[in-house]
Amino acid sequence: MQQKQDIKGFTILELLVVITIVAIVSAVGYPNFMEWSEDRKVRKASEQIASMLTNINTQLQRGNFQYVQFQIIPGGTSSTTIRTKGIYQDTYSKNLNSKSGIQCSKDNAYWDETVQEIVIDTPVHTDKQGSVCFSKDGTKFLQTGSLENQTRFFVNGEEVKDYALVCRESNAKQIGGKCDIKTLGKKNGLTKPAYLVLWSRFGTVTKYKWGKSDWTIR
Repeated sequence: MQQKQDIKGFTILELLVVITIVAIVSAVGYPNFMEWSEDRKVRKASEQIASMLTNINTQLQRGNFQYVQFQIIPGGTSSTTIRTKGIYQDTYSKNLNSKSGIQCSKDNAYWDETVQEIVIDTPVHTDKQGSVCFSKDGTKFLQTGSLENQTRFFVNGEEVKDYALVCRESNAKQIGGKCDIKTLGKKNGLTKPAYLVLWSRFGTVTKYKWGKSDWTIR
């Protein structure tokens, strides 16, 4: 014969204690999780921008193209289209010898090939389209639209003007629908997570993260 076993279940009081503990842990951990999630999202967008800049300039140096373009097309606070394009040697020579010469045109017909196009789900520092173009030797480094004559500011003591800045959507909505560098450090202004991608006329890319009071290289 089977012996009777003394089996006990949870009492209502014990269940209430467990539920209360879970609720407290969740309430404490949720803000930290959301902050981590937002930072990861913005960081990923900055890495995608840096990767596209590096990739198109690598193809330029390898001779796949003679002239290349990096383009930012804002789509509001929730999305931004990033595109890279290039032209071949024949097209470059033809444009070089034309009346207008080499241009950083936003006209798709000017370019032989769209190399990459992605949509990042974060806002950038501008609400208008802009482009930057690179040549092998840096002599035809040109900008158009919102990437021309950008707001200058200092990163670790050095003045910069060639950059893309990304931030979280909720922050951008508070400061005019874009990651406004002019409000950095001000009350209700640009706050972290914010990531910065710098480029030189030779296509060198550097990435920074905004901390409590300064930019940290990544």
